[in-house]
Amino acid sequence: MFIGRNSELKRLERMYASGKLEFATVYGRRRVGKTTLINKFISDKKYIFLACQKSSEEDNLIELSKQISIYIGYSVSFSSFIEALRAIVHYASAERLIFVMDEFPYLAKKNDNAVSSVLQNILDHEGKNSKLFLILSGSSIPFMEDEVLGRNSPLHGRITGEFRLQPMDYYVSTQFVPSYSAQDKALIYGITGGVPRYLELFDDRETLKENLLYNIFDMNSVLFNERENYLKEEFSDVSTYSSILNAISSGCTKISDIASRAGIQSGSLPSYLTKLREVGIIDKIIPIGESEKKGIWRICDLFFRFHSFFVARNISTIVSGRMPDAYDKVVEPYLNDFMGKVFEDIVRQFIEKYAELPFPLGEVGTWWGGSSHLKKEIEIDVVAKSAISRESIIASAKYRERKMPLSELDLMRLYAAEMGGNEKCTYWFFSKSGFEDDFKEIASKSDDIKLFSIEELYNPSIQ
Repeated sequence: MFIGRNSELKRLERMYASGKLEFATVYGRRRVGKTTLINKFISDKKYIFLACQKSSEEDNLIELSKQISIYIGYSVSFSSFIEALRAIVHYASAERLIFVMDEFPYLAKKNDNAVSSVLQNILDHEGKNSKLFLILSGSSIPFMEDEVLGRNSPLHGRITGEFRLQPMDYYVSTQFVPSYSAQDKALIYGITGGVPRYLELFDDRETLKENLLYNIFDMNSVLFNERENYLKEEFSDVSTYSSILNAISSGCTKISDIASRAGIQSGSLPSYLTKLREVGIIDKIIPIGESEKKGIWRICDLFFRFHSFFVARNISTIVSGRMPDAYDKVVEPYLNDFMGKVFEDIVRQFIEKYAELPFPLGEVGTWWGGSSHLKKEIEIDVVAKSAISRESIIASAKYRERKMPLSELDLMRLYAAEMGGNEKCTYWFFSKSGFEDDFKEIASKSDDIKLFSIEELYNPSIQ
């Protein structure tokens, strides 16, 4: 079943309909659905598909010759990539033809990216007037951005469509587990981060606990070693990167604290953080309206966050096969704590994509700072600013077992005043467990206060 990616498909189809030379890149983290998207797009069209391998250039050329042979209907063998690529361009002179090089970095790294120069030469000359639609895909984000899209790449300036695939958002992810409750849908998003390959493993005919015990908390499951296997694909020093992720997951957000917890020198840590940021695993979160020096480091890939929070801390229990008995003690009591920041992410996506807003949306983020009134550090979960005025939505998102009290409104008003910079504030509140009656009564009488249950975030009418 193909889910989501409608806007990407629509743009690819429009490029295809142009009938002229087109060149698209499709890239993003592993398991995000790049090949699935490409296969869906080419399914009713004429194409040549090369799945690039980590083997030799000669092996890849042999495979390309096989795929060309399938396309033309008889066996051919090429002595070089430039000969094979020229043949493809020749075929594309007579009819629309898609040529896909899936996981292009595997091949390009084998020959020091010489194949990019070959492609550039052919696109600039023989391919210029052809009906070729070239697609390069890759899971190595740094390589695709530097060696394919970068200014120093031979292919720079020739790409007509750039698709960096992100994981599914919280709402689209529900299509993988449609029968789950709103709370379990939120949990599934928090666990998988919206990555399609991970979502496909969850069966909504079984409970969340049963799914987790089968898919993650079992040493023989696919996702048990997924974090380490993913890191091995990207980095050589896996143990150091694992230690850094575990440190951030434990609550360390500043360089000095992360370095101390991970057991590495503070001076060497920034380069590790930069590389983790480049592949989209971590990010530096900056309070809205503040400078970068106030930023903190956080795991932004939700699957990595869940894995670091639960799997890394319970390795011995999982490996010994005792997790089924221990789950209610080492997982269940901590799910609400884990979901706190995830729920904020969900609310941010709801505001950005689905909510009916009182103004054109500008910047969306979070804010924290010192309170002179309360004499402590305070935080606003989500702040959404208008693009045309000094108006903001101040949002509180709480994933807790108890109903949200009316006192939360007073806090948000105080926090908004401490943040400053607004002429008008609208206050939105999101609660897993609902709201106290007096809060609902006050909100019903005010146009500037809105209350949202978790179920409303998953209401189809918000599309």
